[in-house]
Amino acid sequence: MKDLINKKVLQSFFYLFLFTVTATMAQTNSIAIVDAKYSQKQQVLDNLPSNTEVLEIDGNGNPWKSIREHLENNRSTVAVHLFVNASYNAFELGNTTYDSDAVDQEFELSMLEGLYQGDHIQLIVYDCNLGSNTEGLALLKKISDKSYFNIAVPTNCSSVFGSNLKFDHTTMNQPTQNSIFQ
Repeated sequence: MKDLINKKVLQSFFYLFLFTVTATMAQTNSIAIVDAKYSQKQQVLDNLPSNTEVLEIDGNGNPWKSIREHLENNRSTVAVHLFVNASYNAFELGNTTYDSDAVDQEFELSMLEGLYQGDHIQLIVYDCNLGSNTEGLALLKKISDKSYFNIAVPTNCSSVFGSNLKFDHTTMNQPTQNSIFQ
């Protein structure tokens, strides 16, 4: 009887270990990228799951090059959760305002295409402005076309921290992950 109980305890620990390793591995395939000047940066950092990798983008160097280099060194990354200040047709990343003209000029976006290996990396934009209008969606589509990212954005939200946040628009009509806060 004692051996049976020990077997069950051992088996329970094994399944708990397997579940923990699987959950950890599943979460290591994403990264949160936060612009250093993001107005809700501290709130984002305070609410991210504890094992989330964070890359803060400041004004040093090209932000897209920093992202590309990180992704090249972490080939298992499939989702990039992006936190930036945005308006209806532009966003700020690393001291650069990316509107349609700036995206046209940004050579590093096309360098991201080299990361494509049969699956598009998801760029999940946490903003309630860009997805709510045609100009913002056109900007994201332009970035997607240059980078090969499947960009997801909510089209109707009031907060990026809400439990009901849905990324209901994607540039490549592919499924996307849920909010990193869920």
